[in-house]
Amino acid sequence: MTYILILFLTYVLHLLLKLNWVCTAVVLVFLLVMQHFHRIKGQRFQEARKRFLDVSLYIDTLLYSFLKEQKIIRAFEDVKSTLADGHMKETVSRALDHMMLTFDETEVFVDAMRIIEDEYKCNRIVNAHEFMAHAEYYGGDIKESARILLKDKSAWERRILRNIKDRQRMFHQIILSVVTSVIISGIILYLPVLSMDISSNIIVQILSAALIVLDDLIILWGQKFLEVDYLGIDLLPEDDKHAKKLEEYKTYNPAKELRASILMAVIPALASAFLLYTDRQWAAVAAMGAALICLNQHRIGHRLMKKNLIADVKSAFPKWLMDLALLIQSENVQVAIQKSREHIPVILKEEVNTLVERLDVEPESSDPYHRFLDCLNLPEINAAMGMLYAVSIGNSGNCGSQIDELITKNLEMLDVADTARLKDKTAGMYLLFLTPVITASFKMIVDMAIFLISFLSYKVV
Repeated sequence: MTYILILFLTYVLHLLLKLNWVCTAVVLVFLLVMQHFHRIKGQRFQEARKRFLDVSLYIDTLLYSFLKEQKIIRAFEDVKSTLADGHMKETVSRALDHMMLTFDETEVFVDAMRIIEDEYKCNRIVNAHEFMAHAEYYGGDIKESARILLKDKSAWERRILRNIKDRQRMFHQIILSVVTSVIISGIILYLPVLSMDISSNIIVQILSAALIVLDDLIILWGQKFLEVDYLGIDLLPEDDKHAKKLEEYKTYNPAKELRASILMAVIPALASAFLLYTDRQWAAVAAMGAALICLNQHRIGHRLMKKNLIADVKSAFPKWLMDLALLIQSENVQVAIQKSREHIPVILKEEVNTLVERLDVEPESSDPYHRFLDCLNLPEINAAMGMLYAVSIGNSGNCGSQIDELITKNLEMLDVADTARLKDKTAGMYLLFLTPVITASFKMIVDMAIFLISFLSYKVV
């Protein structure tokens, strides 16, 4: 069926763009080759989407079953019976076999669950497993922690599903843009002007074939935005460069950077003076503009650094606070902050270490909480740290409601920050949506130029 559709599409393009049979054959061969790559990328998208849905079902079933039985093995048995046949079920079976057939290890459950964590790189799975292992070994009330994990997972699932739909919608828009550009390019060749037909021109033929090739490559590139790993799409970078961003911002020296900007501005300023002296006013204006940009580059760079840093911190802070909320269920706030450093986003690592040091010196003071990330002056983070301090001192005698409010606000912050980050990652699809307009415009310009040359030649004759 696929090959029949390709033959039909090729014949439509042959008629629409008035391709000769040589170019038509080239287009046909190209489309036949490319359909293989399109099919592979389509399959990868379906696999990535299925992996995400499998993980979503896995976490839900695992946590609800663990709440009921409070036994890891029983929870995994329920998950195995719930899942459909596939890779996830096979992985769960391997983990379950490890639990039931291993007798010489002290952390059998942890090692078994790591089998799934290695196969599916997802922070939500790790959080659920760590919660279950802690509850299995130490006991205690698990309902509140499970509720937090389930609320976080539900919000995460909604965000990713919404992002998948947005990517599919934008991909369909890219296809529509490609179809529209090809149709408009073909219409030019059917304009009834002096019974002239430029379609037989070799340049027009080559450009028509090139247009089809480029547009198909645009569609293929658009498919790359669909086949991403949806389990790790919202993860923050963990490299050393990312870890130092906050420290670089805090150690920014305006005087030193101003001196560097002045040195950079010297050359365009001298060039501007020379151009004014030689009466080249427009060139002098351009040089003046370059000098002004160089003179203020440190301010521009600092503002861009702060903007990017705030976006990263707004994504990292709620993730850290979520881990903290889970730890608070069984620890006091100060101990929870110390333990949270095991899984903290790297961009917050130094700041949290500083917070721990300040709390060691002033454990009852609110000052360490209020000074957390004070260099960025973010109201939502200041409010969250204020609530965290209130929980730490047990203010108003109702820590449960305070923690609930903290979690609710944190989930809202996380949703806003991650939604913005996911939207930024699809910005390239909008550029792809515009690209067919550029290719079609270029072809139309060349076609009109050839038409004009042919028209003038016709007039001369």
